[in-house]
Amino acid sequence: MHVEDPQRRAAEQWFRRRGLPTMVRNRPTQLLLRIIPAVVFLATIDVVTDILLLVDGQTDAEFEQMMENDLYAAAYLGLLLSVVVLPPITAWLTMRWVRKRTGTSKYNVFGGIVVALYVLAWPVIEHLAGTGQAILPNLLINGCVVALIYSAASVGGGSIAGWAVRSALRQVRLLGTFTSRALPLLLLFTIFGFFTAEIWQAGTALTRAQMWMVAGFFAVLSVLFMAANLSDEIRELNTVRPSPHGLEKLRDSPFHPFVGDHLPTGEPHVPLRPVERANMMLVLLLTQAFQALVFAVLMFAFFVSFGSLAVRPQVMKAWSAHDPSTGTLFGIQIPVPNELLQVSIFLAAFSALYFVASTTSDARYRQSYFDPLVDHMAVSLTARHIYLTRWRARE
Repeated sequence: MHVEDPQRRAAEQWFRRRGLPTMVRNRPTQLLLRIIPAVVFLATIDVVTDILLLVDGQTDAEFEQMMENDLYAAAYLGLLLSVVVLPPITAWLTMRWVRKRTGTSKYNVFGGIVVALYVLAWPVIEHLAGTGQAILPNLLINGCVVALIYSAASVGGGSIAGWAVRSALRQVRLLGTFTSRALPLLLLFTIFGFFTAEIWQAGTALTRAQMWMVAGFFAVLSVLFMAANLSDEIRELNTVRPSPHGLEKLRDSPFHPFVGDHLPTGEPHVPLRPVERANMMLVLLLTQAFQALVFAVLMFAFFVSFGSLAVRPQVMKAWSAHDPSTGTLFGIQIPVPNELLQVSIFLAAFSALYFVASTTSDARYRQSYFDPLVDHMAVSLTARHIYLTRWRARE
């Protein structure tokens, strides 16, 4: 009935691109094709990390000696950078390729081949290269990961995560504004703590797993803080009938043939279903979480760079009460002392918590970071009213 309606298909695709698949009354199709970008993202991470594991598979003393070679150090740092840069680039290029081929059933087979290669062939390749575990555990892990991705895609998780990432990246340029205004006060506290022996002693007394638990504790606090603020916004949007103010922003959307001077009549305002409220909450939450993550990574890079320049190994030894050791991050050797990594992780996690608190409560930063997200939801609710008015009545 509605599958052949190109206007409805375009409208539903519009909702999915905005991270709101639950507002669509149809389930996504061609899931094997749609999950290819996520599989390529994971495969790229595996490839680059395996190369790094092959390169740095040596003792700490040998690694430090090799890093004295400028050419080796430059190549190794380039590989480290590629762990961060290559996976999102390959996933984005794959997503563009997939988007042009949705609707063509012959590419579903290609999606199945890509998934089979990642689940079945890649564990064998890693085992033969000596960078992976036994074949069966890796096969089970990859299979479970793909099953989770497929399950998430079946309920629209891909469109939610995709829009949240795109929205967060679009607002990265605003980090300069935030940094210039808020960072001086933040650095006043963090740099003061950075040069105290107590934070080095506390940080280096923890194992890496314990430090990630501390960072996770800050992350949980951030999520709770965001959820408390977002629930009020969603509740307010749900109780207010969509405003004609959002009509002008739908002129360039698939809804433009149905946009007049007034909202469509004949269909009462339908309150959000619980799954739609959860979808809106998740979109806003993930967007802010990605923004906080980007800020935390920038702060981590700042303190690692600053510490490498300003804190000598003998000072690190005096503060931490033991000799500095070669740093590792996710099992990969880093040409930075482990003690500096520990302190930098702690300060970056604290900075992310400060970022979340500032962008949701401070009126100056809320206008730049948070209000555009709320406006996005208001426009989407206006489009939802048109969608339900036109196609739900037909059904």
